[in-house]
Amino acid sequence: MVIIDIYAHHISKRVGEMVVKGPYYGEGKEFPFPPGNADPDIRLGLMDKYGVDVQAISQTTPLLLGWNAEEAAEICRMSNEDNFALCKAYPDRFVNICIVSLLDMKSAMKELERSIQELDCRGVTISSNQNGKGLDSPEYFPFYEKVAEHDLPILIHGTHWECSPLMDMAHGWRFLHVFGWDYDSTQAVWRLIFGGVLDRFPTLKIVTHHLGNYIPFFKRRIEANFGKFLKDKLPRPITEYWGNIYGDTAVDGTLGAMPCGYAFFGSERMLYGSDYPFGAEAGEDFIRENLACVKGMYIPPEEKDRILGGNAKKMLKIK
Repeated sequence: MVIIDIYAHHISKRVGEMVVKGPYYGEGKEFPFPPGNADPDIRLGLMDKYGVDVQAISQTTPLLLGWNAEEAAEICRMSNEDNFALCKAYPDRFVNICIVSLLDMKSAMKELERSIQELDCRGVTISSNQNGKGLDSPEYFPFYEKVAEHDLPILIHGTHWECSPLMDMAHGWRFLHVFGWDYDSTQAVWRLIFGGVLDRFPTLKIVTHHLGNYIPFFKRRIEANFGKFLKDKLPRPITEYWGNIYGDTAVDGTLGAMPCGYAFFGSERMLYGSDYPFGAEAGEDFIRENLACVKGMYIPPEEKDRILGGNAKKMLKIK
């Protein structure tokens, strides 16, 4: 059995030093992060402790909040380079999931091409919205075309959006962080479906963070509303789009989420993810508890093996 963590973030020392100058990330701000995540010995020590063979290292997209398009592109470039450096140093333990900001498409396509050609890119992370613009915007179609051409999965990460003060961070007891990111990631998938992206690029693989966001829980509600109100909006039944959507198991160790996710994704489209280095104990809690959730599922061993590593090994082309 191989264990591959498909959703492990890496905030390198260089990136960390830049983003702490911004409004959101750093000690005492909305999103503190353990600097030790940039130490390979600490990261590898935790992987070995819990039997994680490979981490697919990515960046978290809210890191781009508060920066203009040029600055966000620079953070992406640094993240991708530093990820690749870690992968080169430990080629059997890490693979590179690159991040691309779509705020400026010219630089986005240049960085995507560089990531593919020079940085051994195995997947691409994007924000669930691009400063309020939906992922179905036609200007992003060249990005999807290039991703589909190279058979790269897209990892969608939730982020902030313009919302009611009742739901924001300052006045809503972190409601936006706890529930809002998954709301925004759900609308992102919704727009990829109804905005025609998955029909135009039918081979796209969309990896949702936090086990499908709201979709698995509301599957029947979605299908009922589609049948009653939205049948004329798509060329196919909505159930035919579910095969494009995958879910990681980064649910902060919520054991009850596993049966719901499994009922929607099956063992073929679930992938172990930790969300390291966020969470308690400098991120160790999320590695341990999310792994325990998968191992505790009452499913056949061969299906558990697929979730823990088999699906990610195939998706990320890990030898």
